[in-house]
Amino acid sequence: MRGGRDVRRIGIVGAESSHTGELLRLVNDEGRVPGARVVAVVPVDVDPRAAGIDPALVAGSPDELIGAVDAALVLTRDGATHRALAEPLLAAGLPVWVDKPFTTSLADARALIGTARRAGALVWSRSALRFPAAVRRAARLAAGGELRHLHLVGPADPASPYSGIAFYGIHLLESAVEVLGTAGWERAPMAVQPTAQAVVATTRLAGTPVTCTFVPPGDSGPIPFHLSAVTADQVRTEVVDLGRDYLLPAAEAFLAACAAPSSAQPDDDLLAPVRLVEELGAALGTAQR
Repeated sequence: MRGGRDVRRIGIVGAESSHTGELLRLVNDEGRVPGARVVAVVPVDVDPRAAGIDPALVAGSPDELIGAVDAALVLTRDGATHRALAEPLLAAGLPVWVDKPFTTSLADARALIGTARRAGALVWSRSALRFPAAVRRAARLAAGGELRHLHLVGPADPASPYSGIAFYGIHLLESAVEVLGTAGWERAPMAVQPTAQAVVATTRLAGTPVTCTFVPPGDSGPIPFHLSAVTADQVRTEVVDLGRDYLLPAAEAFLAACAAPSSAQPDDDLLAPVRLVEELGAALGTAQR
């Protein structure tokens, strides 16, 4: 990977996700990322007028970002679109933040990593659910050998048009990877129990049983994210509080990796959530036949 890069000009691909508006607020409107500015948005997935994008920022295609920005963010909702959009940017040497899910298949994930490696570029992807204090506390329990069982609960809809359960389900899977890491996984086949009310998936990571309960949104909106960490003497259950500026820690982490590539995300950390989401989709498909 090439040397560090001072990111001042940011280009965004995709405007349908709420993440685009949130990053425009944080970066351009409020100046929460000093020295950086979004200078172009390529609304490949929605009419820019419908998304409320400043016409002065609108670019016609992702190719227009090459040479015009210091880093690119691929923020389309459907992970199945991410490889096609991110690969040319990485091949041109741009650092790229690919929104969750990184991809929906291991083949696409490995291809993006390979392209980035050949071009000496940074490829990065992390869910906002990796950064809250509740997840960090559970990770400390796991690191200390205290965690007996991890249970994560959150919204996800198997019928989502954005590659089904992968769209929001990735948040719980990335949280599990953040808590348990990727070293020494003692894998167990993912088991899935789907009902109309929820999808319950169980597996074992790093020797620790993990349960994820995915709840389709109801009439009152999506259920908040919850985490339960079971130890030998207690169950610590808490709401995973994202806060209004939930994308700021991710943006700061991406820019830090751009500046110091030696601290960039390991390949296993990118691949592990994709492996889990691919297994989840396959197990769910089998269970629903």
